[in-house]
Amino acid sequence: MRRHDLVYLDRDAAFETPCAATGDSLWQAARDWIAAGLPLVAARQPAGGGPILLGLSLPLKQQRKRLTIHVDRQAVAGIAAPLAIARCCSRLPAAEADVLRRLAEQAAGCSASLGVFGSLAWEALSGEDYRHADSDIDLICDVATLAQLDAMLAALQLAAGELRCRLDGELRFPDGDAVAWREFAAHRENPAAQVLVKGPHEVGLRPVQSLLASLSEVCCHA
Repeated sequence: MRRHDLVYLDRDAAFETPCAATGDSLWQAARDWIAAGLPLVAARQPAGGGPILLGLSLPLKQQRKRLTIHVDRQAVAGIAAPLAIARCCSRLPAAEADVLRRLAEQAAGCSASLGVFGSLAWEALSGEDYRHADSDIDLICDVATLAQLDAMLAALQLAAGELRCRLDGELRFPDGDAVAWREFAAHRENPAAQVLVKGPHEVGLRPVQSLLASLSEVCCHA
């Protein structure tokens, strides 16, 4: 299980949340969500085991409240990768959907993995309204080679220039470390530059070179 993965729980799973008292409206919203068989999103997990940390964002009609959910590992019924772009395009205007489809094709062409998280993914999962006029689009892009990295940086920059909304998200490296793609793009040619890295268990500054070193030099083929 990695950050942004979709985590399905047993529909009657017991859970705790520090964001709401048991029985109140937010707690009940989480209870109803789980009972409907909808997934939560994996958060950064603490080292050493213990309860799993998951996230739930509620729709606009509930002020997009974000809840942290703690559950026992035995309550997990299944884990899936973040939603594919194709699953989310129906929630977007046609022009923006076309940009994302082209981006997905470019990712497939170099065998990079591309998924959607954030408000667009929550909308696609639930059918409820989450996005507003200023909402961005968040993508998680997994890369394993230097060729994939550079191909996807170029593709993301191209798509960002074609979208009316902001395109955000992360590049994720083979060891699970992730960095905002915009921040990495700004420092790609400066190996000594420090970037904010979100690891599986902790967050900290690391040099660009340490991330590049985790990649294979094998070429990708379109």
